[in-house]
Amino acid sequence: MTKRPLATFHDYRMVWFALLMLICNVRLGMAEETASQNPKLPNQASPLQRYLLVASEGLYVIEPDGSCSWSYNPEPYKGQGWVEYDDLVYDGCALPDNRFLLATHRYVREVDSAGTTIWEHRVKGTSEAKSCVLLPDGGVAVQDSEEQVILELERGTGKILHRIPVPAKGTNHTRYNSMRLTPEGNYLIALRAEERFLEITREGKAIRSFPVSGLPTFALRLENGDTVCTGGFGVIRFSAAGDKLWSLTREDAAPVFPIIYATGIHDLTGGRLLIANSDWHFMEKDQNRVQAFVIDSDRNITWTLPATAFGTWKKSETEPRTGFVEHRVCLIQPLPPGN
Repeated sequence: MTKRPLATFHDYRMVWFALLMLICNVRLGMAEETASQNPKLPNQASPLQRYLLVASEGLYVIEPDGSCSWSYNPEPYKGQGWVEYDDLVYDGCALPDNRFLLATHRYVREVDSAGTTIWEHRVKGTSEAKSCVLLPDGGVAVQDSEEQVILELERGTGKILHRIPVPAKGTNHTRYNSMRLTPEGNYLIALRAEERFLEITREGKAIRSFPVSGLPTFALRLENGDTVCTGGFGVIRFSAAGDKLWSLTREDAAPVFPIIYATGIHDLTGGRLLIANSDWHFMEKDQNRVQAFVIDSDRNITWTLPATAFGTWKKSETEPRTGFVEHRVCLIQPLPPGN
């Protein structure tokens, strides 16, 4: 029998080289497969440092390192309202004196940093509030869908100081979504059932209407007079005259990530817009992987906030029909550095 020669160092080196090439090829194939399934997202530096996250279940202050330094979650439903979703948050903001304002289905409430309620105003019956605005004179505006009015309240007491009629089609739930104040002192309010945004004066005079094809959520007046509107259709920008300038639709964004419901808007420097991407009732796994995004003046998506940024500190909801976790982000408000 012929003896088999012993393996040399060169032989072992060739085997290791072959194994290394095989591993690299497998990893490359996996990377290519992942990239094909998940298109590359923008990787620009975050435009956010410290910010307020407003979601359906509460408010959170997020520090530059991504940690949560403060949170407020309304008490879970224990029969204190009409139905289980009375305390779902739709809107909110940080106030200058380290207090916070939030609007739910049924009330607008101000809380301090300890989570203590300072004051609140509740709508009656099955009416809905949904949105809150801090006014230049220190007051607070809120909606009342049953009366079909915007109410201007005295901050601290909730006393009604002024009523602005906003007649609209629909039910208490489908009549309105959010509202915002323009620099001129007018209101931009989302008329949900009518699929449009209405600009209205404090005297109740309609100035202009911004029609959209789908669920309207937020509208914001920019410094140059343009108006940006968001909703189930994506994002639309209108000129000061009310003409449509451009849109970013769900189809436009699809190669980068899915827009579910574009909601809260914040005007950043350099013509950039920060927009929340709310994931209410999403139907496909990982469809909600992007929770907010930034677009520039050319509609380029320059930054995204992943759902993984919320870690374990966020209390989110599980949709019973799908079993998916929904973060239900309403808006993001950049904040000054903390003390």
